[in-house]
Formats: sequence, C-alpha cells, structure tokens
Amino acid sequence: MHIRNHTIVLPLLLAACTFGDLERGKLLYSQICFTCHGPVLDGGQGPALNDAYWQHGSSPEAILEVINNGVSETPMIAYGQVFSEADRLALRDFILSEQEGMREVLRSVYPRDYFKGKRLTPALFDSVESLSQTPLPENVYYMGRSVDGLMRGQSKLYIKEAGTYIFKVRLLGRTSIYLDGEEVHYSDEKTDKDSHINKQVELQPGVYNLEILHEEKTTHTYRFHAVLSNGKGKNIALTGRSLEGSVPKVITAQPEAQVIRKWIDGLPPRTLLCLLPNQIMIAYNPLDGTLVKAWRGASVNQTPSLTARSQKPSELMGTPITDALPQGLDNEDLRFLYYEVHGDAVHLVSDLDGTLKTVIMAPKGTESFSITIQ
Repeated sequence: MHIRNHTIVLPLLLAACTFGDLERGKLLYSQICFTCHGPVLDGGQGPALNDAYWQHGSSPEAILEVINNGVSETPMIAYGQVFSEADRLALRDFILSEQEGMREVLRSVYPRDYFKGKRLTPALFDSVESLSQTPLPENVYYMGRSVDGLMRGQSKLYIKEAGTYIFKVRLLGRTSIYLDGEEVHYSDEKTDKDSHINKQVELQPGVYNLEILHEEKTTHTYRFHAVLSNGKGKNIALTGRSLEGSVPKVITAQPEAQVIRKWIDGLPPRTLLCLLPNQIMIAYNPLDGTLVKAWRGASVNQTPSLTARSQKPSELMGTPITDALPQGLDNEDLRFLYYEVHGDAVHLVSDLDGTLKTVIMAPKGTESFSITIQ
C-alpha cells in the first residue's frame, strides 16, 4: 500500500490558560475537589475528570456550568457563590489542562447521494443539511445499527505530550481527516492507493480542531476504526462504542425478592440489601448477622460506573423505617456462607460454631416484613 507520508507542523489552536491560572486551579482542586474526584482526577465518590466520558458535557462552557451550578441530587454543590469568578475559571482551566484525547465530540449523519463521486471535505459537508446531529458523551465515534449515511465527526483534540503523531485508520470505505483545517489523512478502498495520504504531524501540548469524515457501506453496524498514535506506545482512541447500555438503571421491587450487593454510603461495605416485592428493603450485615436499617418504598439508583469511571456508590432511595428492627443472629463469630431467593423471601445462610443458621426475610402485608431464624 503506497501512502504519501511526510511530516507537517501544525500551529497550536488554543493555549487554554496562563501558568498562574493553572497553579491557582491546581491548588483549589487539591484543597476541595480531590475528596470526591480523586487526587489525580481519577475519580472516587464523584466521577473521574480526566477520562473520555463526560455526562454533562466536556466543553469549557459545560464544565464551568457544573462548577457554577452543581449537579442536582448529587454531592456536587454549586460553587458560584463560594469561589470568585477568577477562581472558578482557574479551576476549570486546570481541569481542561489535564485532558487528553477528543472532547466536545459531535457526530452528524448525512445522506449518501449528495456525496457520490465527490472528495469528502468539510466545505462539502457545510453545503448540505445533516439528517441528525448527536453529541457523544463517550468522546469517541460510533454509529448506530444499520445506519445508511455518511458520518461527519467534529471535535476538539487535546494533546498533552509533544511529539510526532500519525493517524492509524482501518482501510474500510473512504475516510478523510482534517486537523486545524488541513487534510492529514485520505483513504478510499475503491481508489488507487497511490492517491492515499497519511501525514505525520508534529503536535505541541494544546488543543486542535479535528474533523473525521467517513463513509462505508450499510451493514449491521459501522466497522470504522481509528487511533492517533505517537509511535511510542501512546494511542488515543478516536473510535469506540456507545456506553449507553452500560449506564446502570434503577433497581426496583419485582414479583420475586432480590439481593443487591452495592456500595451505599453510610452502610458497612459488605452489606446485603434485601429488596422484597412489597418495596421493603432491609440492610443485612453478613459479618455479624445484624439488621442494620430498613426502608419502605425502596429502590436503588446505581450511579454511573462506566468503563474507566469512578467507583461512586449507589444511592438508596426510600423512607426509613424508624420502628425497632427484629433481632437477627447478632453474633460476631458467625461465618456467612451464601444467600438464596425463594419466591418473595430471601434466605441468608451462615455457619455458627459448626451449625447452619438461616435468616429468612419475607414481606408482611404491604408495608412490613418478618424475620424467621431456622
């Protein structure tokens, strides 16, 4: 395969902030934000701030919006009245300085007929209306199933490490890539490979405009694959998969009982949540056989724990039962063995001094439960 390959130097699109701004932002982060988002932005109780997935948007405006106004129903408070505007901007700019890869990814789909026999360029796409435009919080490109159309991807490309980079693209259909308005890659599986282009680019740390234009025949799903590589082990993903199916759902009561093993803030780390069909939930500590808490009208909201995201705890929703709870095994010498679901009841089996003990939790009416020990 013959590809025209030479090195070009691209100017920096944007210097996000000054050194002083970054130092102030880093200081604020180390004093306030690290407790939830991790010491190196890698996540904790709150989501990671240096990976590709940004649920509320990855643009400077979107990040500042979250800093200013917080996120409802989460521990993220509004800092608009806490920090000065200069401090909030410095914090945002520090977070932006830690990014690498694509951000602000927008995927547009266009009809095929208009592009037949024409070289794919941003100007050509500008001249026709798209069928759809979709921001992608994963910040990698993917297409839905059986999509009949061309993809135009527009994003910002954050580079942290200076070096010589090259786009590695699977030869499938036709692809054009533009970096800061210059075509750096062109390939078409149906044309003479001597006409293909794949330029090496010298990039400095900073932010660049990236456009990916791609077409392939309609199949079950797009198979387009591309990375940006510096040849030294660093590969920035440009394509990937939708994480929509990985976003956890709310666990609600079902006709059969359920046992949920999720980290809930304020409960022992190995707590078993027993959700009964009448929406009663009992928190059971398998280490000593005690009933920790109980709730009516209960459900569990599994907070996002996507690929490379934080281990933020799930959130339990319901009305606490304030009445005295029934007695469990309440013995630190027991050894928990397993649990089983039998219809609307949960059986929790432990070994106590060589004797098997089973705690049975079952619904009682619409707003209560019973405990039986066998």
